[in-house]
Amino acid sequence: MSEAADRFAQVNGVRLCYRMDGPADAPAIFLVTGLGMQLTEWPETLVAGLARNFRVIRPDNRDMGLSQRMGQPFAQVPEGFRWISRHAIAAPYHLSDMADDVLALADHLGIERFACAGFSMGGMIAQHVAMQAPGRVTALVSLSSADGEPVAEGTPENTVMIERFFLLPADREGQMQTYCESAEYYSGGTMLADDPRTRAGAKALLDRSDLGGGNGGGYLRQAMAITDSPDWVSGLGRLDLPALVVHGTTDPCLPLQLGQQAAARIPNAGLRIYKGLGHWISEEVVGDLCDWFEDTLCTTSAQAQDQC
Repeated sequence: MSEAADRFAQVNGVRLCYRMDGPADAPAIFLVTGLGMQLTEWPETLVAGLARNFRVIRPDNRDMGLSQRMGQPFAQVPEGFRWISRHAIAAPYHLSDMADDVLALADHLGIERFACAGFSMGGMIAQHVAMQAPGRVTALVSLSSADGEPVAEGTPENTVMIERFFLLPADREGQMQTYCESAEYYSGGTMLADDPRTRAGAKALLDRSDLGGGNGGGYLRQAMAITDSPDWVSGLGRLDLPALVVHGTTDPCLPLQLGQQAAARIPNAGLRIYKGLGHWISEEVVGDLCDWFEDTLCTTSAQAQDQC
């Protein structure tokens, strides 16, 4: 398990929580979480594997984990909001603002150049980081994410699962059940809802979220940031950096087609498709990511070669 402590920084008008692992003088990699996720949800094996050669920074996105809540809880889903639609309702912030948070945190830490990897919504944010600061991002990895048009209809069950998080049950057992069933669904059964380890993980996430202010409407505001953000297809075509797109064949949330399109839109991007993988990061993906970052970052600069 990572021994990194929660740290805090006031950047871009937001109080962000983050953790750092690995040597302070090593090439940096930012890991950006997805919709409703906390920094503790990155696989520990991935963090530990990357931290052997890299400085790994994991922020909680605004509105989640221990980072600042950007508004008040919702009593009901805002009228006019639809998950599977574009610009259904004006959002208080966009994906580009969340990318600015990452860049501001890098500034705060004195990191000029860094790699960026993101999962799901985090992949969308990572793409924006690369577009907004092309001279600073050394490599980009987009995991189980989109291609510049973020709203795509997954399975009907996925829509139900996502919308269960919009207004969580008031009781802790109902919240636990929602988290556990979500883990089983998106992992494709790798994590069973009634497994004690799944329940322990759900409890840890809920307890940590409570310390940060609870859901507090953050899940819905992040969802609005996705649906209300202008598409960024043209920006992907201007990227000039090492890039990798990772996607599973059975992703119920963001269909494989989106990953394929993202790889086609980003010049010279690699594409790795994992048979039977859902909306999840498997141990096979972890190993491949560690290898890819070592192969990519440890050969792209003299400084990195000295440190890797």
